[in-house]
Amino acid sequence: MHPFAKESSDLTRGVSPYLDVRLKPGWRFNRRRRALVSEAGQSVSLRGILPRGTTIVPMVPSLADSDPQSLSEDERLLARHFQIMLLSDTNPTDVAAALRDLEGMELVSIPPRIGLP
Repeated sequence: MHPFAKESSDLTRGVSPYLDVRLKPGWRFNRRRRALVSEAGQSVSLRGILPRGTTIVPMVPSLADSDPQSLSEDERLLARHFQIMLLSDTNPTDVAAALRDLEGMELVSIPPRIGLP
């Protein structure tokens, strides 16, 4: 962390916590089923894991909705990135720990909370 940046324990009012997520190759998020789905047909539901009111947003919506076979390798990588927007009273550390254990998750990270001095 930069020496002039202070780490804040609280988010700015009105800003909800979120997680950055990358799925493993061959996995996609199915919005209708609210589940991770593999090319092989495996399915992992997120309904019991994510708290009510949680929103899952693809980083590049147009790529996430496209047929993976029509995408380049770089586009497929981008299509696997999502943000999980949590409610303000949700502890992102607990949700991140639960998501890391799921088949289909390659990376789950909590962005740093930094603010101006």
